[in-house]
Amino acid sequence: MAEIEVSEFGREHLDGTLALLEAEGWETYTEDPERTQRVLTAPGSTTLVALADGVVAGFVQVQSDGEIQAHLSGLLVGERWRGRGISRTLLREGLERAGGMRMDVISRAESFYTHLGAETKRAFRLRPPDLRDEA
Repeated sequence: MAEIEVSEFGREHLDGTLALLEAEGWETYTEDPERTQRVLTAPGSTTLVALADGVVAGFVQVQSDGEIQAHLSGLLVGERWRGRGISRTLLREGLERAGGMRMDVISRAESFYTHLGAETKRAFRLRPPDLRDEA
């Protein structure tokens, strides 16, 4: 089994990260690689990759105020590397490096997060059309 190394995301990890995203059908990330590079390196964003023998096995992106609040923006581990604790490692390292006392997660993977011990909270997602003035 390959040893996993966690590293800060850099341009050299873009192709490997895009391959993971494409395999999972995350089209908003794969349709414009340069935009994805900007997103994963944006100010206030902490993005880490898990490397298995130099291959991107997973990534995490956390947005944070650096003190109290953090939000999970993305977490993905490639199918062949799942079940090895990589997600937990990425979440732990992501929160530690981003800073914060807690991390909020919006996800359809409820059983995964409750298995980690996460507390269930109700969440909402607003998009720009939701906030338009009504005539």
